[in-house]
Amino acid sequence: MTGQLSDFLAAHAERVADVMRRTGAEMESRGNKGDHGPRQFINAVLVALTADDLRPLTTYFDLSGEKPSGIDQRLETAMSRLAALRRAAVAVAEEEMDGQDRLSLWESAADEMALIGRRLASSVTATLASRLSTMTTSSSARGTSMSITMHELRRPLTILNSYGQLLSTGMLGQLPETATVAIEGITASTEMMVRMVNAIAEVSRLEDPDDQLNFELISIDEIVTGAVDHVSMEAKLRDTVLETNVADAVTIRGDRRRLILALTNMVGNAVKHGPPGSTIAVRAFGDEDGAHFLVRDQGQGFPSEDAAHLFDKYFRSVTERQRKVPGSGLGLFIVKTVAERHSGHVLARSAPGEGAEFEMIIPIHQEHGRRAGAAQPTER
Repeated sequence: MTGQLSDFLAAHAERVADVMRRTGAEMESRGNKGDHGPRQFINAVLVALTADDLRPLTTYFDLSGEKPSGIDQRLETAMSRLAALRRAAVAVAEEEMDGQDRLSLWESAADEMALIGRRLASSVTATLASRLSTMTTSSSARGTSMSITMHELRRPLTILNSYGQLLSTGMLGQLPETATVAIEGITASTEMMVRMVNAIAEVSRLEDPDDQLNFELISIDEIVTGAVDHVSMEAKLRDTVLETNVADAVTIRGDRRRLILALTNMVGNAVKHGPPGSTIAVRAFGDEDGAHFLVRDQGQGFPSEDAAHLFDKYFRSVTERQRKVPGSGLGLFIVKTVAERHSGHVLARSAPGEGAEFEMIIPIHQEHGRRAGAAQPTER
């Protein structure tokens, strides 16, 4: 791309640079790191004009896409600098040219600077689009890999769990009582492993920016029932009683599967930390703050220094590790993430020797659910 402007700049580069310095002091002060001034900028423009190569300009303004943050401001600076170069070239031309030649240069400067600006903007857009596509493809590949891995892990666990349940019910023949107890222990441990695998897969999905929740109207009773059913075998093996207390006629709008999963993790956490033979209280009700799901155990509670980290990803307290309490440190993290994606939040309370209470609060929309301050829990 050559023309009158490139010839003029090549012949008067120093004078044009001087005009830019005199008239653009504040522009220079806003220059990027590595900006060596108008003369180097003019050289980069000349390469674009004569060799059709935008790379020097891209490097000059750091527009390669390696540092996406602030690239819009840097592109704006580039456009401003091109306009300043055009004005400086026209100012020098007024001293060097007369009549038609000067008018021709004005037109050439306007057209060619505009063209460079458009090509520079197009180049930046294409670079960012390419990087985004690469990131999306990489993310998709990781998601696919995780999905395949989880599928391969679930298959043998599902087979083991299914055989265990068939054996424990006597469908494959009667077993001695001691063997039945052993089979039930294997089944419960297998179910726990399945939940851990599912937790890892769920975290991967929840952290995927493209993941969408499947919102529908669901009663809090359905959520509690689903969660209790999932943990019933584990509770039975620890001789733990699951006591539910749920208000009538309270509905929320949310993702059924994930809300049940979140409450399942809360109840399962209580079963793990409560002593054998204890009672786990599961309450659900609605008020002006939203739908409340509370789970309270009769364990030792948690130390105050752990309070700020209980919902952190992979967090497992020293006490859990010492007592060899099984877990991945993902259960409560999923609870928090699910609550936040429903515009809700979570709380944790503990008193020494009085157990721990965890609460998930999900907003109730007036048009979708009842503001159930008057709804009384029904004990079951």
